[in-house]
Amino acid sequence: MNEIVTLGLIMPIMNICFLFCKFHFFRLYENEIRQQFLKYGVLAVFFLVFGFVMATFSLNYFQFISFQYTVPITAFFFDGRKRSYFTFILVPLTIALSLSVNGLFSLKAMMVVLIEAVGTILFCELIQLLNKLDVFAKYATSIIIINIITPIENQYKWNLVLTDQLSTFSLPILIGSIIITVLVCSYVKVMQKREATMEKLEYETNHDNLTALLNYRAFSNYIIRITNQTKVNYTILMIDLDNFKRINDQFGHLEGNHLLKSFAKKLRHFFEIKYQEKVKVFRFGGEEFCIVLKNVSLEDGYETIWEFEELLSKADYSTTDGEQATITFSGGIANTDKKINIHETIRNADAAVYMAKSNGRAQIVCPDCSID
Repeated sequence: MNEIVTLGLIMPIMNICFLFCKFHFFRLYENEIRQQFLKYGVLAVFFLVFGFVMATFSLNYFQFISFQYTVPITAFFFDGRKRSYFTFILVPLTIALSLSVNGLFSLKAMMVVLIEAVGTILFCELIQLLNKLDVFAKYATSIIIINIITPIENQYKWNLVLTDQLSTFSLPILIGSIIITVLVCSYVKVMQKREATMEKLEYETNHDNLTALLNYRAFSNYIIRITNQTKVNYTILMIDLDNFKRINDQFGHLEGNHLLKSFAKKLRHFFEIKYQEKVKVFRFGGEEFCIVLKNVSLEDGYETIWEFEELLSKADYSTTDGEQATITFSGGIANTDKKINIHETIRNADAAVYMAKSNGRAQIVCPDCSID
């Protein structure tokens, strides 16, 4: 009965509590702890203390060590290879520490522990290759099998499954492994669902429903984040579609929205292919758009916006009824290269758009460009 309670309930709950604490610690503080060395140092201290307590408790109570790979296996399937391999390395250290304190340490013991650790890693890697199984099935298989076959007696042998202790200890370990699997998988599924909901909410908050571009709220937050980045050069391109009210009046607002969506798709596709991670495209409001280029020169940005204008002039825009429509835009460009802050740069680009419209529309104004 003691085996059922301890191996089937108490030790599994201790493992689960540590896993939850580890997960929430890194979830809350990982972004604040910038140094990788410090992150893994904190994890090492926590795991060494926990592993030592678990190993010593199991060794003194049952004369063998069990559940030692629960944390690294969980990390392997749900937390990434890097952190899981780190915890796999820590397992032999915790066992060595426990054996030393109990006067059982020997080279033979460590050889068994190291071979067992390598075998456990290989088993997880092989299970991972089974593409027909989902991650939860792979995790459950690994936890149950490894927990049953890897307990180490104080004689440093894997002989639990070969002796009469099979029925005494293996069944409680199986029960405990099932409890760990059910609780961890349930928790992960709940967190995945919650994170998916949060991601969807964040997307809807920061993206325009019609064009799927980043919206003005996202623009404002982005500008706040980059305001003090004095060592980074930002080029701002402001674009305002010409006479879009006339398009709405001619074809109707639904068709106007269709054409606006089509233009936004071309705009984002062109600039993201050209600059990839260096660009952010925003719907600034109505038929006005803003493109923020990071570490792109003013002249390069100016040439690129003309390339897009040429591409746009060759594109066929048509309504859902097949009627042809012409879309042109006025643009303004400015950047922070001359020690001008980002807010003033935005105002300068917006003023350049107004100048382009005043000069007859369908043109791009760059007051500071030095292109012949």
